[in-house]
Amino acid sequence: MKFVDLFCGIGGFHSALSELGHECVFACDSDRDAATVYERNFGISAHKDIRDCKDLPEFDILCAGFPCQPFSKSGSQEGFEDKTRGTLFHEIMRIVRESEPSILFLENVPNLHGHDKGNTYSIIKESIEKEGYRFWSSILSPHTFGTPQIRKRLYMVAIKKEYCNSEDFEFPSCENPITNVRTLLDKKSTVPKKYHLAEEEIEILNHWNFFIQNISPEVTPSSPTWSQEFGRKYPLEKIHPITKPWRITVGKLKDILETEGIRYSTSRFRSEVLNHFPPYIVSARKPLPEWKKKFILNNREKWEEISIDIGYEWLEKTRTFKQTYQKFEWQVGGEERDIWKHMIQFRPSGIRVKKTNYTPALVAIAQIPIIGWQQRRMTPKECARAQDFDVDGLKGDEYILDSSDSRAYKQLGNAVNVKVTREIMSEIQDYIGDKYGK
Repeated sequence: MKFVDLFCGIGGFHSALSELGHECVFACDSDRDAATVYERNFGISAHKDIRDCKDLPEFDILCAGFPCQPFSKSGSQEGFEDKTRGTLFHEIMRIVRESEPSILFLENVPNLHGHDKGNTYSIIKESIEKEGYRFWSSILSPHTFGTPQIRKRLYMVAIKKEYCNSEDFEFPSCENPITNVRTLLDKKSTVPKKYHLAEEEIEILNHWNFFIQNISPEVTPSSPTWSQEFGRKYPLEKIHPITKPWRITVGKLKDILETEGIRYSTSRFRSEVLNHFPPYIVSARKPLPEWKKKFILNNREKWEEISIDIGYEWLEKTRTFKQTYQKFEWQVGGEERDIWKHMIQFRPSGIRVKKTNYTPALVAIAQIPIIGWQQRRMTPKECARAQDFDVDGLKGDEYILDSSDSRAYKQLGNAVNVKVTREIMSEIQDYIGDKYGK
């Protein structure tokens, strides 16, 4: 069958469908760097703007890992078309109406299902069904198909009613095989030095390793651990917004810091004194939600429990770190308490440590997974294996990544997983069978 690859990125859909013998006749993506990689690998120059895509060649399958944009809650006189107007999904439906493909194969983040209390998903489903398709969806992840990456995505399949059975389409089953990140890795001796951690990063991780190794084995670390709350006593009520003088004076703020034993600025400027309070307190414009209060109180209580084992010197040094390095998430359960034996990620929400059976989900921002036992980040080629791109040439020509590491990481974080896509497409083929004459 022939397919078009909208929002094609670096070609996750293309890689999957071409492996099954299908032919791409048109591609589109506004990211010129991704389009360059796409053309280098598949020989197709991707059109830049979906809004200008007119008079497409005949095709059977429309593939799209489209951006999720808010849809109108109200739209009125033009029905579903009106509700999607101004969004890129509207452009997908325009192409559907113009070309009438037999199959729609879409991918998005799992949160799309609940976005706007389910309104967005409902509009998508009903817009597609209105054009004569049956529609199904499922949330799937590569780790259930043997690839060591947890990356849940919402996959949507729609098939023209004349090619459907009386039964529902069934997505491929999830077997949950045992996986290990080590199967993705290059030989240690071949990894360039540029992927190894900086001395400052090693120092920070060693500092948190001291923490996890010196608290009592009977004590479970708070999840998440917010060290900004260790030894703190500032009130959680009636001080928000803390930036407003009439709520709490600079003098009162200094009194609070003194009772907490924190060396504070002698400045009379509120902004400088506020630097000694956690950013989530300083930025609060209304009372703290109950879940955040619970995290704060849990961490304060935890410090009372572990402070003797850890020591105040450890806490003082932690307070010199950037805010993101003052938070810690231990997500390996009862396994060995040694950061360097596990997977690590520097995230805006803090330092996260995870088991070695899966790599954290690749994202299109600088949160590259760290291989603890090698004290280095995963290479782009290793991340590509986590997305099931054939960078080793095992199924033919080797897939070529972007020459820029930063761009390659971003593109892989945005990509559709090849194996999951291929497995779904195989099920689509089995479902339509001889009815499509293929």
